[in-house]
Amino acid sequence: MDSPDDAPALRSIRMHYREADPDWQVGEHHHDIHQWYICLHGGLRVRVGGDLHLLEPDRSVIVPPRAKRELLVLRRAPGYLVAMFDPVGIDVAQITGRVLTLPTFLRDDLHALIEELRSPGEDHRLLARALLLRLLIGHKRARPAGAVSGLNARSHDAVIAAAEGYMRLNLHRPLRRAEIAAAVHLSEPHLARIFRAATGRSVVQRLTELRVANAKSLLLESTLSVGQIAGEVGIISFSHFARTFKGLVGVSPGDYRRTGGHSWG
Repeated sequence: MDSPDDAPALRSIRMHYREADPDWQVGEHHHDIHQWYICLHGGLRVRVGGDLHLLEPDRSVIVPPRAKRELLVLRRAPGYLVAMFDPVGIDVAQITGRVLTLPTFLRDDLHALIEELRSPGEDHRLLARALLLRLLIGHKRARPAGAVSGLNARSHDAVIAAAEGYMRLNLHRPLRRAEIAAAVHLSEPHLARIFRAATGRSVVQRLTELRVANAKSLLLESTLSVGQIAGEVGIISFSHFARTFKGLVGVSPGDYRRTGGHSWG
């Protein structure tokens, strides 16, 4: 999608949603404006200079202008949104060049943007631009400037990586926040503050997202029943699993499997 260069806040906007093949890759290249990759399902490896960003579902990265980048599949072919834009009235420096996690309150807006790109309606350009701006501002508000100091950002990222690694190894069973905190040698309140400051979400919210991301893979890649998959990702109650999955993905587990993961999420 191309928009006039006199658009407020954002200009030179181009957006599309794609579902890649298993052998998909994009060689090293660069652009003169910002480029935002948002992973919806599957996974992306985005190498920017010497940094490698691993994008799982609901993760994204904004690549700055003129930075060299290349893209590869991460484990499974991705469905992803890419937006190219020139920020005029909005400062995106604080959310550029690092992996971002989609805040829960922006899910409906991302869903609406993807549907608009798939099936453009009346005033398509205006609506798509407004939704993109909403997503950018929402990510900025979810990670307030100064919430994580420059001196502490790297150590906080290491804590989050360690905590998420422990979660991934134990998705098959119930987990309490106290256990996760103990695994990374922090108190519960301290771990909670780091997660909230660095990601804009709670430890429990992130654990739930990881469970649902694993469920997505199992729905597409295994023959397990939906009930069995609920148990595999540590959610014993089938009804709770179904509600949680639909709340995060936008469709039921059964519909997600029947569409081959082509529904939003």
